[in-house]
Amino acid sequence: MKIKKLTIFVFFLLAIAVAEGVVVAYDLLHPDKDVFELDYQEYDIPVRKVDVKPFLFETGAAAEAEAILDNVTAEVQNNLMRRIYTSEPATEQPAAVEVDEFLGFSTDELPAEPSVQPQSAKDANVAAENQNNVSRIAVVIDDIGLSEPFVKELEAFNKPITAAFLPYGVSNREQAERLKNAGHGIMVHIPMMPHVPADLAPVTLSPEMDKAETQNKLSAMLDRFGDVGMVGINNHMGSLLTERAKNMEYVMEILKQRGLFFLDSKTTGHSICKESAEQLGVPYIERNVFLDNENDYDYIIGQLHQAERIASKQGFSVAIGHPKAQTLKAIKDWAEDVENRGFKLVLVSELIKK
Repeated sequence: MKIKKLTIFVFFLLAIAVAEGVVVAYDLLHPDKDVFELDYQEYDIPVRKVDVKPFLFETGAAAEAEAILDNVTAEVQNNLMRRIYTSEPATEQPAAVEVDEFLGFSTDELPAEPSVQPQSAKDANVAAENQNNVSRIAVVIDDIGLSEPFVKELEAFNKPITAAFLPYGVSNREQAERLKNAGHGIMVHIPMMPHVPADLAPVTLSPEMDKAETQNKLSAMLDRFGDVGMVGINNHMGSLLTERAKNMEYVMEILKQRGLFFLDSKTTGHSICKESAEQLGVPYIERNVFLDNENDYDYIIGQLHQAERIASKQGFSVAIGHPKAQTLKAIKDWAEDVENRGFKLVLVSELIKK
């Protein structure tokens, strides 16, 4: 009797399980839409086109950008140092510095630059000519030698310009001879290491080089021009090397031996080149204005007028530009009547004390 009841109970449980299974299977095969479907909401997101600029090093402009930043640093430091050491009130606007794009503020926010103090011929090793009230301006074009069309255009320019050749152009010597025959001055633009390591040239003078290596590399660069008759050198970049007394002493020894002068491009406000040149008896002069931190005609004309203001105060000035179409166009237009404004365009070598 007990077994019969147990059997009935088991069958009863099995029947319940089968019924539950049938119900579950039916629900799965015939789902209730209200129970199983999730709510959703559609959103229309407007498409925004974004132009992503290439990374700096993909554009090949890293060296140019670094040069601009070095120049900005030097100009800002020079402006601040002049304000610290000069008690005269500001009478001129500061030399235009390309800071808008890289530093994020306008040049109008910089303090006004005090009146430029004349350099003594002894201190600067420069003979400033004030005869007939004519102030002299020397314009130097750096980075020459890599653009044959620019060399041809400069060759046809009938005003004296000093061309600073990079020492690794294929046609360096032939181009230098042509520009010299056209009445232009010839210098060598020597690559020197900046604070931020960069692939500047096949050979770049660096603090890691000892005396022998530095002087051998420098001599090899100068020898590429043979007997063309270069008159001096200036630094390409070099914000690091031109702060190192020992390394610049190595450079000045070679310049002394060859009778060349040194034009300090002033890519750093901490340059010790003047002291090194004086110790070795090497003629020295320094850059006053960079012309084309902005590749803009009106900006470059403004920088040329800044060179005029400096020359009016100290008797001379040195402006440095680069082989850009806007730069040469601005120089040509500015030089047409520069004499009528009381200035004389000369070679850098004419400012060096003999």
